[in-house]
Amino acid sequence: MIFAFLCGGAAVLCAALFALFLIAPGAYMRLYGVTADASAIFIGRRASPLFLGLAVFFWLMRDAGPGPLQEGTALAAAATFAGIAATGIWSYAAGSASFAILVAAGLELAIAAAFVLAP
Repeated sequence: MIFAFLCGGAAVLCAALFALFLIAPGAYMRLYGVTADASAIFIGRRASPLFLGLAVFFWLMRDAGPGPLQEGTALAAAATFAGIAATGIWSYAAGSASFAILVAAGLELAIAAAFVLAP
């Protein structure tokens, strides 16, 4: 039940990020005080299908029963969200992102922890 909820929530989050990065990557970057130059916008748009793929993956995995598939999915999700949080913390420490990135990193770490505890 918790695993299904986490996968459903992650799917919705990833779908929203796909749309945001595809349509308005600069808006996302400005949220964290990052300059949205042409190179950053290009990379954001190119990366957007990765979020779509994750959204589809999480949506389809939400009904996976207990076992190796659920455990592997939970571990992969935890690694993904913890890694994204780490890059945010690194960016803040390096002075290239505003404090807002730490709020996002806290949420990402909470999602990672939830996936660790879910199976």
